Amino acid sequence: MSYEIEDLVRYFHNTRNEKGQLVPIIGEDKLAVTSALAYLLEDTNFMINAYSGTGKTVIMNAVFDLLRGTGIKTTTIEQLSDTALWYDMDKINQSRFIAIPEAQKCPESIIEILKTWADDRPAVRKRTDVTIQDVREQTLIPKFVFMCKAVENKRGDAFLDAELERRYMITHTNPTVAQTQDVIRHKLDNLARPQEDIITMSDEEIQGLRDHIKECIVRRDDEKAIKVRNPCAPFLFDIIPTLFPIARSKVHYFMKLINAVARFYPGEMITSERNDTTYGLITPKHCWLATQIYIDTFVTECLQMPSHGIDILKLIPDSEIDQYGMVTSEVVKMTKKEIQQGARAAGLPFSGKNINPLLTSLTMLGFLEQEEDGGKQFWFKSPLIREPSTKIDWNELMKNTQQFVRETWPEVADEYNNKYCTEVELSNPFTNEKTVLKAGKPKETIPDKQDYGGWYEG
Repeated sequence: MSYEIEDLVRYFHNTRNEKGQLVPIIGEDKLAVTSALAYLLEDTNFMINAYSGTGKTVIMNAVFDLLRGTGIKTTTIEQLSDTALWYDMDKINQSRFIAIPEAQKCPESIIEILKTWADDRPAVRKRTDVTIQDVREQTLIPKFVFMCKAVENKRGDAFLDAELERRYMITHTNPTVAQTQDVIRHKLDNLARPQEDIITMSDEEIQGLRDHIKECIVRRDDEKAIKVRNPCAPFLFDIIPTLFPIARSKVHYFMKLINAVARFYPGEMITSERNDTTYGLITPKHCWLATQIYIDTFVTECLQMPSHGIDILKLIPDSEIDQYGMVTSEVVKMTKKEIQQGARAAGLPFSGKNINPLLTSLTMLGFLEQEEDGGKQFWFKSPLIREPSTKIDWNELMKNTQQFVRETWPEVADEYNNKYCTEVELSNPFTNEKTVLKAGKPKETIPDKQDYGGWYEG
């Protein structure tokens, strides 16, 4: 049986807790799918950085539940002392994946181990065995870690340094009032319905998906000689925000997600043999699906945007500038109180205390400017910062990819172009909207315009 990304979405809508009770993940489809694909299929260190009670641990548990019954070993680290990892050394070394549900509780010693692992180096310590009066060396083999961190926790604020953060693919849940309302409405609706109306994915289907995920993981492990290559990659440049140098590392995670999508469809990568090396070629379909899943998160990460930073920027009107960068409209300035009022009206979880670091961060990054007038502090959006479009002309990309493959991979060019790069029908895994991409033919660019309130063009 073949599987689509839509099946992953359905799975997260039908997740169960340890007691077998339905705990569906609502409103976080893209985050959940990103975590499953990137973490399980592309060995990506992953973090959900979010407010307590917004479902981050539920998502983590659902991802790890995809491995239940597959024989792939996992370890969850609940006790986070200086010696916790060493105490569970044997279990950790035998596991493929590691979960840390409350990473904000990690002491500095564990943070250093996580950084070492992220560099693909073992953590080593020497300890004295008093029973034999000898010094023994202990080793923690590098592991891929999935962690959740509560951002409102003071320890959580200080938890990550830039070096560790750079080594993780980071996402955020949606704690807005609107999202809370959707979750509650769904729970109340389920209380009114019989069980057979609520469950939309059978146990057999879920186990089939688990088996598929295992097959993808085993194939990745067994086919280490296969080098994944993406002929479309050069033509994705225009959607990458290059305002900050961090984009140099964050683009790595975007490419890894594309790889993960391709691994989810193991029969769709055309292979080519070169000098005893087997290459697997990613297709425009894989790139298109990855942008539907990850483009919003990717942009915010490249911009070093703090949690809900974009939401705050939406509240402050843009200034208009001419071709020479001169401001041609009135600059709208807002007090902290006015921004708070706008945030509350938009359903954002900000009080006086927790909005201060956010405004400071946005100002330091250059997205906001601050000035004092009459003893009052005002913030306004920097007129000089304009982010690039997140649009891709997919038909142009397909045409360019065709030519690139003909020049770079001539031995498989006809098969690749005819099968994957001429006309492709696609389905958005979150909306089920159908799209047909045709190489070199005029068509509305995709993805559709994102709602960023005019802050940057989508």
